[in-house]
Order: sequence, then C-alpha cells, then structure tokens
Amino acid sequence: MLNLTPYRTLFADRELRRIVLSSILPRLPFGMNALGLTLLVQSQTASFTRAGMVSAAYMCALAIQAPIIGRYVDKNGPRAVMLPLGLLHAIALLLLVFAVTQQAPLPLVLAAAFFAGVVFPPISMTIRAMYRKSGMADAQKQSAFAVESVIMETCFILGPLLVSLTMLAGSPAFAVAASAVMTAIGTWHFSRSGAIARWGEVERGVERHWLGPLKSFGVRRALVLSFCFAIGIGLNEIALPAFANASGFPARVGWFYAAMSIPSAIMGFAYGSRHFSWPLNRQIMATGLWLAVGSALMAVCSETWSFLLACALTGLAFGPMITALSLQLGKLAPSEYSTEAFTWSMTLFMIGLGIGFWAGGGLIERFGVLGTLMAAAALMTVAAICCLGVPEVRNEGHNAS
Repeated sequence: MLNLTPYRTLFADRELRRIVLSSILPRLPFGMNALGLTLLVQSQTASFTRAGMVSAAYMCALAIQAPIIGRYVDKNGPRAVMLPLGLLHAIALLLLVFAVTQQAPLPLVLAAAFFAGVVFPPISMTIRAMYRKSGMADAQKQSAFAVESVIMETCFILGPLLVSLTMLAGSPAFAVAASAVMTAIGTWHFSRSGAIARWGEVERGVERHWLGPLKSFGVRRALVLSFCFAIGIGLNEIALPAFANASGFPARVGWFYAAMSIPSAIMGFAYGSRHFSWPLNRQIMATGLWLAVGSALMAVCSETWSFLLACALTGLAFGPMITALSLQLGKLAPSEYSTEAFTWSMTLFMIGLGIGFWAGGGLIERFGVLGTLMAAAALMTVAAICCLGVPEVRNEGHNAS
C-alpha cells in the first residue's frame, strides 16, 4: 500500500514545494527534444539513420557540457549560469528548427543540434545536488529523489504526448519550437523560486582533485553502470516511433511513451515511500533484469494492443531504477563534488542515450524493430550483471509498515 506520509512531510516545506513545481516546465524538453528532433529530421529526410544521428549529436552535447557546468557550479554556485543558458538554449533550438526545415546540409544540422545541447541549463543537477548537500535524513532524501524520478517520468509522459499532438497539427517542428519557449520561461521562473539560494554555499578551502568525483572508485563504477543502462534505454526508446511508423499510425507514438512512462512514475512514487533492505546495487540489478525481459517481450509483439501492454510492463522498472541510481551516486560521491557527480551521471546517461538512438536507428533500418529491442534486452542483462561490481551501499529509508 502506498504510504503518502513521507511526501506530506517533505512538502510541508513551502519553499521546497515551490522549487519543485517551478522545475517542471523547463524540464519538459527532456521528454520532447529527442523524439521531436527524431521525428522532425525523419519527416524531412525519410531516414531514421539521419534522425538518430541528429538526436545523438544533441544528447552527446548535453553530455559533454554537463560536467564542465557542474564543476563551475560546485566552485561558484549556479546563479551566474542558469538564466543565460536557458535563453541561449531556446535560441539554439529555434535555429535548429530553421536549419532542418530549410534542408540545410547534414553537417550544419549536426552542428546546430550540438550547439543546442551545449547550452542546456543545469536544472536537474542543481536540484539533485541541493538534496545531496542538505541536512535531510536518508528517508527524506529517498522521497526527494523519488519525486525527482516521478518528475522526469512525467516529462517523458507529457513530452511525447505534446509531440504527438504536433503531428496532428502537421509538423513536429512545432514541438521543438514549443520546447524552446518552455525552456526560456521555465528557467526564468526556476531562477526566481529560491532554488539557487537553497543550493547552499560553495565549499571553500577544500582541496579539489583534478578528476573531481571521478577519483572515487565507487563513483566510477556507478557511472559506468548508468552509461550501460542508458544505451539500453536509448535502444528501447527509438523502437517506439519505429513501431508506430511501421504500424501505419505514426501519431500513436505518444500512446506508447505514455504506456511506458505512467507505470514508471507510479512505481517510482511508490518506491520512494518504502524501505528495502537490499543494497542499492542489487536493487538496481533487479530493475535491470526486469527491463531486459520487458524489452524482449516488446520485441515479439506485432499488434498495437500487445505492444502497449509490453511497454507498460517494461515501464514498471524505470522509476525505481532512476531513483536507486541517484541514491547510490549520492551515497558514493564526496560532498564537495555533489553537483559535478550528478552532472557526470547526466553526461554519461545522455551519451548512452545518444549511442542507443544512433545504433538503434541503424538496427531498425537493417533488422527492423525486433533487432533494436533484442539488442536492448541483451545490453540490459549485461548491465544488470555489472551491478555486482559496484560497492554495496544501503539507504536508511522508510519502514515498510
């Protein structure tokens, strides 16, 4: 049974409630841009390979800039970069839409996608570091990170639905343009919510290693694990628009994303209110094996209704996995590298998604949806086994009663 008491306790803090709510709008592009760019480029070029390359360029740029911004924030705080990056990202997305719709050469489109990713504002990493640096008990942090997982899943629910609505309007270009507006307005509102002040003070007088959080063996293992899972997720996600396109109803892609994301959000919310005695790496291993089985089930589906059901079953593991990965990294990372550690996590996660989209696009064109989903299942299995190589840490969460 779902225990809501931890969440009532967490959001009794009005400022924290305002911060969390204000973070939703600027993070909706997480659920819109990869799919929006994939469909936009595919609609203009009739090539999933090129579409995957553009999405990969965008996500790899997100990945490259994240640790650089994270290290800057750890040393100087987030105030100076948050709003300027939000505005630059909005402008860059509009330029990218213009380049694609005007049939610009592929290298120029890739450069525009890369630039858009480079200037994405660090909303999620700032909030996660805020939780990590706070004096909250482990139980509250578990609930807070679970809320983060639910918000991200909500973005992945609403984002594809918004993109699918633009397909009815005639072009996915509207989705990317709407994402630009959301980023600009949302980042401005988030900057005024109290989140920047709540992030805390810069830890001065601490000797900083040039590797930052990567000097920690446990952090390195946890990040490699996130990277492997991200590739599998990318392979899984690019199969959704491909299945919708193959079925003759491309607008149904929003249904598939919703079918996967809604159960994920529900289970993530439930996970945040419970305590599990297993070490976090073994909890992550269980979710990885679940995702492997779910991807294999999706691969053998040929009808819309069965594919929807397989998406829903697969999605049950995403929310708990994201929360457990964040808790594990928060436990293993030194406090003075909090923001940078989470940006490295985002970096490798986005690179992994980009590789998954790129490889998945090629697999789809050569072997169809079956090929990319079976590759996702195999990689999820390998990543789950690799969980045993991450140091065991436990979360002193809520009682199960």
